[in-house]
Amino acid sequence: MESTVDLRAALREKFGYESFNPGQVEVISRVLEGEDTLAILATGAGKSLCYQLPALLFEGTTIVVSPLIALMKDQLDMLAQLGVTSTVALNSTLSEDQEIVAMERIASGQMKIVFVTPEKLEDDAFVSLLQQLHVPLFCVDEAHCISQWGHDFRPAYLNLGKVIKQLRNPTVLALTATATPAVREDILLQLGIPHVKPIVKGFDRPNLQYEVRRAESEAGKLKMLKDLFLKGELDGTGIVYTATIKNALEVQQYLHDELGLPAAVYHSKLQKHDRTAVHELFMQEAIRAVVATNAFGLGIDKPNIRFVVHFDLPGSVEAYTQEAGRAGRDADLSKCVLIYRMSDTRVQNYFLTGKYPDIEEVQKVFGTLEIFGEQEGGVSLTDLRKITQLPLTKLKVVLALLKKGGFIENGMRSKYVLTDAAREQREMVLNLANYETKKKYDQSKLAMMLQYAETTGCRRRFILNYFGEDYAEVTCGACDNCLQGRRDFTSSGYRIADVVYHRKFGQGTVERAEKDLVTVLFPNVGYKTLLASAVSREAGDAKMIA
Repeated sequence: MESTVDLRAALREKFGYESFNPGQVEVISRVLEGEDTLAILATGAGKSLCYQLPALLFEGTTIVVSPLIALMKDQLDMLAQLGVTSTVALNSTLSEDQEIVAMERIASGQMKIVFVTPEKLEDDAFVSLLQQLHVPLFCVDEAHCISQWGHDFRPAYLNLGKVIKQLRNPTVLALTATATPAVREDILLQLGIPHVKPIVKGFDRPNLQYEVRRAESEAGKLKMLKDLFLKGELDGTGIVYTATIKNALEVQQYLHDELGLPAAVYHSKLQKHDRTAVHELFMQEAIRAVVATNAFGLGIDKPNIRFVVHFDLPGSVEAYTQEAGRAGRDADLSKCVLIYRMSDTRVQNYFLTGKYPDIEEVQKVFGTLEIFGEQEGGVSLTDLRKITQLPLTKLKVVLALLKKGGFIENGMRSKYVLTDAAREQREMVLNLANYETKKKYDQSKLAMMLQYAETTGCRRRFILNYFGEDYAEVTCGACDNCLQGRRDFTSSGYRIADVVYHRKFGQGTVERAEKDLVTVLFPNVGYKTLLASAVSREAGDAKMIA
């Protein structure tokens, strides 16, 4: 076992830091003792150190699964600056020659850290190579992507539990900044480490001031944004998030024309060199704001972002806190302002409609696999997309649902084939109702986001409760409601994470409890806000409650 003193010495020697952030020592100590760990650490809390330090202290090769190629590059660059060069990243940006070199370096057994995308671990040949190595630690970054309840669900993550077994069960470290109690449970289940007690740290960011403004029209929203800048309520450089590219362009144009404000626009349809140019302007503070869709922000390492304004209602509290949490990572006072109108929910509902497949689309994918699945070890994602003509996001959702149901599996070289079970239970596959549950759940997350916007209680408590943390203070003294002296906190008699029962919805977990209301997450219907008297601690009692 490593003592805290040893860890501090190792931290100083390997990274040149004098002290740890909250939660880091606890996570690293657990990992070094060989204990499987799930750590939910707020954005900016230094998650990467939790695997980097153990990886450098362990004998052997640590595997780090990351969904973001840009973040892999940042990690490699940062480690290289510290003189750590025994690292390699495998992802889709490598040429064939580069991949051969990377594979040879990995096969040598001399690498301390190998960064891989989850898709790469669907390649059996690559997993066979890893089986020849000593792998002491298997780290899953952005672990919420493995959960169908997570906001960035990534189908390839579903394979990781199998890979961990194939690598003879190394110590598992799962890291994420946004995981509600239900998502945590799902992560542990999918990774095959169900009895791990999560470490939850640092969701309370005392330097962030939360504020919400409701407008009656788009013009009203623009005026509110203008007032924020004109009245000097937004200092320094920051981000204005919009739900659509159209809104991003309009808001940037408005700031330029009305205020002469230097602002750039950023979205997924920009050419790579334009994206890089905006990123550099922002980092150098040559502009006051980037007006962007949620494509902007991942991997942005700028500690002094002074404000994050949301011009439209985001789709979930997870998405909101992840984006707003990019402000003030230097611990100085920063503003997180949400401007919304009720009709914003229409845009998010439209996104949801486009995201979920209908039964014909499931049939289309299933039929394609039935016809072509026997050829050359299955059908690739590219070919499936060409044949079915489905949008990539939707196709991935269908594949994820089929995979989770045990109806398809990966053949050779990341191709998909039907399982024997699917051929035997054809009707069952085509009546796939799973995504209806997911759709209801996501709609209920949108309802929770609206609840955050409309709460008259402490907004900090709302966010902490949502992520399963209690908040005992009567007032945070920093959100708009607390600053206005609103008091809206009396106990309902329930606590966060209590298991309760409802006559109609069955068993659920308490996610919020305020006054005489409880918000409960039910597996089949998502979040429901109910009178506290409508639920019970005992299954039998719930039957008696109306």
